[in-house]
Amino acid sequence: MRLTRYIQIESRRQATYERLFAKEILKAFKKNAEMWIDFNIVGNAVGEALEKVYRVTLKDYLSRQWDQLDGNVIQKKERFFMPAWSQWIENYILATLVNKVVGIDDTTRELLMQETIASTSIGETRSEFSKRIMNVMGGAAGKRRARVIARTEAGNAINIAKAKSAEDWAAQTDIPIGKLWIHRGAKDPRDWHVAMDTGVEIPKDEPFIVTDPNTGITDRMMYPHDPSASAGNVINCGCLVIYVRLKTEQDGRNNF
Repeated sequence: MRLTRYIQIESRRQATYERLFAKEILKAFKKNAEMWIDFNIVGNAVGEALEKVYRVTLKDYLSRQWDQLDGNVIQKKERFFMPAWSQWIENYILATLVNKVVGIDDTTRELLMQETIASTSIGETRSEFSKRIMNVMGGAAGKRRARVIARTEAGNAINIAKAKSAEDWAAQTDIPIGKLWIHRGAKDPRDWHVAMDTGVEIPKDEPFIVTDPNTGITDRMMYPHDPSASAGNVINCGCLVIYVRLKTEQDGRNNF
């Protein structure tokens, strides 16, 4: 029962972060539109937005995952990971964020170029052109796109932070950890992701074997949103990983 309750809490919390990501990305899209209207460039609004929410999310989940596993095995005063985690966050952002932003901005630029050509071809006024661009970036289509990106990027940040924290905790305590793949539900769920939610833990260092029936690609994923996985198993995925402390003779209990 405690595990079920914890999964519910984690699912709601992840949804909160998805909404935060979507809000910031949509604001960035509107800034993209303004920059395009005035200067015919996309700008760096998305990069700034993602860096901001990534920092908050990674820091929160590194600490939360540690606390969830810990159960007073290690006293807070003995923790030495916070400085290391701060550096890890910086390194992660530097190593991964640029490629993410380039991909998003390239799509935005292509979209805005198409709208500009369409506007020019029918002789729209500047006011009409501005309205068109603001609508495509901040209207219904922009909101849908922001939600997809938000679900993908929030899930990535959350799951990789949990994996890092669990790895550090296991190394510090030498207590074995298992993990479960949790499917949070969706309007159009991936059936093969639903099937991964078996309720049976596997060892932390073993991959989840996930096959996309649409492509036939099989990914060996250490957690949902594993960056090594194919797009069909990552984009717009809302799944999460739950780590559990396994019972040992020394410890005598797990964390649920």
